[in-house]
Amino acid sequence: MRKASMPKPEPRPRILCLDDDADVCRAFVRTFRGRYEVTTAVAAEESLEVIGRGETFAVIVTDLQMPGMDGLAFLVRARELAPDSIFVLLTGHAETDVAIRAVNEGRVYRFLTKPCPPEVLRQTLKEAVRKHEKVRRLTSFTYAVHVEQGRIVRTDRKQGCLAVTGYPAARFLAESTRWNDLVLPEYRFALRRALVKVLAGRPVGPIEFRIRRGDGAVRWVRQTLIRHTDDQGRLCRIDALVEDITEAKQMEQALRASEERYQRMVANVPGLVFQFQLRPDGTMRFTFVSERSREMFGLEPDQLCEDPHVLFDHFAAEDRTEILQGMADSAERLCPWRWWATGRFCGEDRLFQCLAQPVRTPDGQTQWDGLMLDMTEHRRKEEEIQQLARFPDENPNPVVRVDGEGRIRYANKASAPLLHLWDREPGHLLPDDLLTITRTIQGTGSHRCVEVQCKDHVFSIVFASIREAGYVNLYARDVTEVRRAHQELLRINAALREHDRLKSEFVSTVSHELRTPLCIFKNTISNAMAGVMGKVSPKLYASLEMADRSIDRLSRIIGDFLDISKIESGTLRLERESLSVRSLVEEVIASLRPLAEAKGIEMESRLPRRDMPVFADRDRVIQVLTNLVGNAIKFIPVNCHVEIAARQVDEEVEFMVKDDGPGLSRDDMERIFDRFVQMHKIAGAGEHGTGLGLAIAKRLVEMHGGRIWVESAPAQGCRFYFTLPTSEPVGPDDQTRVLSGAGAESPQS
Repeated sequence: MRKASMPKPEPRPRILCLDDDADVCRAFVRTFRGRYEVTTAVAAEESLEVIGRGETFAVIVTDLQMPGMDGLAFLVRARELAPDSIFVLLTGHAETDVAIRAVNEGRVYRFLTKPCPPEVLRQTLKEAVRKHEKVRRLTSFTYAVHVEQGRIVRTDRKQGCLAVTGYPAARFLAESTRWNDLVLPEYRFALRRALVKVLAGRPVGPIEFRIRRGDGAVRWVRQTLIRHTDDQGRLCRIDALVEDITEAKQMEQALRASEERYQRMVANVPGLVFQFQLRPDGTMRFTFVSERSREMFGLEPDQLCEDPHVLFDHFAAEDRTEILQGMADSAERLCPWRWWATGRFCGEDRLFQCLAQPVRTPDGQTQWDGLMLDMTEHRRKEEEIQQLARFPDENPNPVVRVDGEGRIRYANKASAPLLHLWDREPGHLLPDDLLTITRTIQGTGSHRCVEVQCKDHVFSIVFASIREAGYVNLYARDVTEVRRAHQELLRINAALREHDRLKSEFVSTVSHELRTPLCIFKNTISNAMAGVMGKVSPKLYASLEMADRSIDRLSRIIGDFLDISKIESGTLRLERESLSVRSLVEEVIASLRPLAEAKGIEMESRLPRRDMPVFADRDRVIQVLTNLVGNAIKFIPVNCHVEIAARQVDEEVEFMVKDDGPGLSRDDMERIFDRFVQMHKIAGAGEHGTGLGLAIAKRLVEMHGGRIWVESAPAQGCRFYFTLPTSEPVGPDDQTRVLSGAGAESPQS
């Protein structure tokens, strides 16, 4: 368990005790070490060395009689090093006159005669520490720069140096650049330039800059330099006053921020903010006008402040009379000054509204703080709303409003057929079936649509709840022609589906019927090419070879037709199992390598070291990959490159077939998987297929639960992607899942 952190105790005041009697020093420590942090010294030089290192003491207690250096000499030197410390002098009875003089000259805070009772010394130290705390709160200090023959020889700093800078005077004496280092870099040049001017005898005003105190705090200070000369007019001393003006700066910044905030508020008010005065002699004037006067009236604020009639003269005569009468009444009764007026500004008639609150000033003037608004657009909107209020009655479609009880409160002219059908008039309740719907809509706040037969017309009625007003609006529309068109569309679609079924059945039947003679032709030609029927001449062999290729191509076309027919009829089944991605890719590359080498096309695979499984139908995956890679080989220029890659993404394997061919346009990619689409990017390249290859590939991938897509751009090649699951689906067996619809083929199909 973490312990709560205790607040750090306040540091104890530091006391320096200087006495050549070691017993006195030890007694001092015993007496005050519980309250103060005490440092002792038995020699003046030792004390000066401690102070000179920059150590600060709240109080320095010193004996007047010291060997090697008397107390007064020590005081002079110590005060140069530590002007912020409070000095207490210990003296014998014989030295009282000297001690009194030291007090009167301000060198010491108080003197005590030996032997000094502990209670007196304790009280003296307590008061001296309290005085030091006041010194630590000083916000200014002075320093004197002594100059001889144009050179700075010494700088003395007075009380307040530690409070303002955070450093004791001794640090400045020991480090000549300390003062310059305190000043933030952006102000140093200005300070050096001011010092050069003073040394040259030119006047310099106060300079404001920022310093970084010893505790790291950044403070604003103001430095004022005063030049002193000797009898011969030569510069002998520069007195400087350094004041901490941080609080004043903060107040100034706060005032400036407040002014800016006020200006922003005035600027953001969507109207003219003004202050207007009416004097006892009847004269009047604007004392303040915001910048909006330019936008609203095309007049500068100064123009209105110089002469208010510049504004009022633009208003219509009857409006001016009302404005002046309202002003007189407001001044007399100290009630709000309100008026509306129309005036022509910037070549356009505009409407304005004014509201101002008056106060009576001690000198008898009436002063208004007010706001003028341009209400032109607001009035136009009101007129538009009034026109819209007439809109339902002019609507050619029925509009009915029903209250919370279900009573008809409004019905436009076009609602007459519905009212006649319902045998209702305004003020009557709706029929029971419609009343039930209305009350349900009121409770849920939702919308509902029903259809009503009215003689030979059909109306679609939308029930819309207006919850804020407690109404339900009924918006009706004659959908008779729409319904007739819908029925006709259903009839046509049914006929088209039947035609499509017959087409698929015909294609399947014809394809099956063609396969038998094709097999006979294939076997006959293969036997002839093998010499079974006798020796074949080279010319005849070439003809047989061409016929063999044509039969293979026709077989593939028939296979495509059969595949698409099975997919659309729902008879294509997938025999899925766990397969090796690497073996699938290697098999496809091996089967297509002769075709690629014939065109000088390089094929490569990019697969992870660790093999990946897919749960799929082996023959169908080989079919998809062969189609994509074969298309790339057929339709890209010679000496190009085809890459097959695969990677695992979550629970799927993503395949990619990439080529560096001519690429596809955006329009091509939108049609790439449609059926019977052939887009050839290279004139005469490749074989013209059925346009079903990619359509079949898309259906096969989707039957596996995957996706297929293409990424390409003109002259940047193509990248075909498809995904397959890595394991058997958790849901019901979907091996017989069929996706119907049109398919397509890529330009490489």
